[in-house]
Amino acid sequence: MAAKLGRKLLLEWGGEEIPGVREKGINRNGEPVDISSDDDDGWRALLTEAGQNQVDVSVSGVTKTHQLAADWHAGTRTKTLEITDTQTGATISGTFYLASYNETGTYNGAVTFEASFQSSGEVAYNNYS
Repeated sequence: MAAKLGRKLLLEWGGEEIPGVREKGINRNGEPVDISSDDDDGWRALLTEAGQNQVDVSVSGVTKTHQLAADWHAGTRTKTLEITDTQTGATISGTFYLASYNETGTYNGAVTFEASFQSSGEVAYNNYS
C-alpha cells in the first residue's frame, strides 16, 4: 500500500463536511469472547467471532463552525458519519454517536476543538482502491 496524506480524509457528519479538521483517528475494535476451559491446558482460547464490534473516531482541528457544539447541546448526537479517502474513494460509514466535544482557546491562538464519535450499529467499509 502506498503512503497517503492524512489531509485527504474527508469527514462528513449528517451529510455535511466537518470544517477545520486537522487530525483524525479511527479505532476498530472486535472484543474477543474468552471460551477457555480446563480442556485448553492453561492456554487462553478465544471464539473466532467477536462478542462486540465497534468503531471509534476522534477528530481535532481549528473551530470554524459551531455545528458539533450545537448538536451536542441540542441532544442531536446520533447521525451518519462518513469518512472518505479522497485518494482511493474508500469509505467508512454508519450511524455514530457524538460522545464528546471540547473547545479550547488560548490567549494568542485559534480556538481549537476535539470530538469523539462511537459507532451505533453496523459500520460499512468499502475499499475501492
